[in-house]
Amino acid sequence: MDVASLQWAYRAQKSLGVQAGVPDFASVPGFDGAHQGARVLKYSPNGARLAMAMDGSVRVYDVQEQGVKLQHELPVAKAMELAFSPRGKYLMTWERPVKTDSGAWTKNLCVWDAATGAQVGQFERRQIEGWELQFTDREDYCVRQGVNELQVWEPQRFANGTVARVPVEHMQMFDVGPGAQPAIAAFTPEKNGAPAFVRVFALSSMLQGQSTPTAQKSFFKADKVTIKWNQAGSSLLVMTSTDHDQTGKSYYGETNLYMLSARGDFDCRVSLDKEGPIHDFAWNPNSREFIVIYGYMPAKAVVFSYRVNMICELGTQPRNLISYNPQGRLFCLAGFGNLAGTVDVWDRERLAEGKLCTFDASNSSVLEWSPDGQFLLTGTLSPRLRVENGVKIWHCSGQLVHVNMVDEMYAAGWRPQRFAPVPEFPKALPAAPAPSAAAAALLAKKQSASKPVGAYRPPSARHSGVSTSDYLRRDLSDAPSAPYVPPGAAGRKNRKVPGAPDKTPAPKAAPKPTMGAADIGTNHSEAGAVEKKLRNLTKKLKAIEQLKERRDRGETLEQTQLQKIDTEADIRRELASLQ
Repeated sequence: MDVASLQWAYRAQKSLGVQAGVPDFASVPGFDGAHQGARVLKYSPNGARLAMAMDGSVRVYDVQEQGVKLQHELPVAKAMELAFSPRGKYLMTWERPVKTDSGAWTKNLCVWDAATGAQVGQFERRQIEGWELQFTDREDYCVRQGVNELQVWEPQRFANGTVARVPVEHMQMFDVGPGAQPAIAAFTPEKNGAPAFVRVFALSSMLQGQSTPTAQKSFFKADKVTIKWNQAGSSLLVMTSTDHDQTGKSYYGETNLYMLSARGDFDCRVSLDKEGPIHDFAWNPNSREFIVIYGYMPAKAVVFSYRVNMICELGTQPRNLISYNPQGRLFCLAGFGNLAGTVDVWDRERLAEGKLCTFDASNSSVLEWSPDGQFLLTGTLSPRLRVENGVKIWHCSGQLVHVNMVDEMYAAGWRPQRFAPVPEFPKALPAAPAPSAAAAALLAKKQSASKPVGAYRPPSARHSGVSTSDYLRRDLSDAPSAPYVPPGAAGRKNRKVPGAPDKTPAPKAAPKPTMGAADIGTNHSEAGAVEKKLRNLTKKLKAIEQLKERRDRGETLEQTQLQKIDTEADIRRELASLQ
């Protein structure tokens, strides 16, 4: 794959944009970008088409290497969601349901032929969650959730009705697996003391009228699930979760992870040895292994085989997101959301050598690998953060190569290229390209801002040639030790009040000097000053230790706080000289 073929798109409040990737990052022709009020912008999974939902219509574009071209404008006035079939042949739109005068609900889920713009099917779907039909990779069948049943349709012949139905009582959600022999996983939550179930049905068996699942797993403590199939469609990971943890250990509920084979010949619970929630889990595209991040922060990351044997522990860090590149050679562990935004890049073939690189993508809310597996796109999006919105593109070596800042950016992502041959990742890590002008300017700005600032020197020491540390170490006993006299007290000391008796004391004989009295007073004064200095230095060291702990947890510190940490060695030397 030529890196020049990479493409990415974004949606903002006042504009939409389609941009070329490395090396020029220019705007793609054929797309004016001056669209205001677009609700959705979405590529088809194979990258062949691009659709946007506007006020009054939905526009469908053909996507080419040289540009995009408007093909159809569908008469959907208020589309809230869009979804393509895997190969981009069909486009689904969802509008808010409306009750007609007769009391019936409108058919608000429509299916369109993306090539001709003709409507091929329509359904009633009131809930927005899980609204779309799920297609097989070949697009020859699609599956819809009915009332307590799974419905199978042929998209070429929606008017003929369903071709298969399988009853699934109290079904909450389902997920169609990938591959040439697809299966459907359906989840039923706990009800009236009965356990929750995930049942797997082979599509080929459903088409033959069979309703017996090929695999199933029961769970307790499962109000909802997250299902992730491997790319081969042979196994699935199921994360169960509850809204509340009955033990009271976690505010966020309880999570568990299970593995199921689609054929039913293997299932087990994934044993995790650190208390706390499961933050993320992801399959390697090779379908033979997966990674889990789990436990209270700092969380633990572990690589498991498809038979749930531990391959490697990746340590504990404040991370909550996993992302493999399409080749499965590199992967990222990142800390987004309420974490600092640190991204670690690992080479799967060199895990023993540690991280490949680490970079700071603070305030990001999206991270995606490019189809060639060499670049990462991170985005700071609204409404989570309304300032410094935009996209940054990084090379897999951690080098920033492009920046595009756009006010109130809502979404951004690479043009996907599913079903296209995945280019082989080079054995040696490829070199990073030269950064764009925008990236170079940002890097220069950060470099100038990170230059160390000299330590504070009092005015009396700035032009004397005396260093700060020498100034602080000056002999405190040289300072005058006269007692403090409040303002105005000197004028009142010998004031005579008219009519008052004379209280001037008679002169006393001078006391006999006590041996060492002057020395004792001086030593006492010096000891007090040194003790005060020791307390101040100890307090500073404690504050530095607290800052170091915050830095090690992954928090982003201010420049002044980092400079404070740099003074630790000087403070320790000074402390040693006073003890």
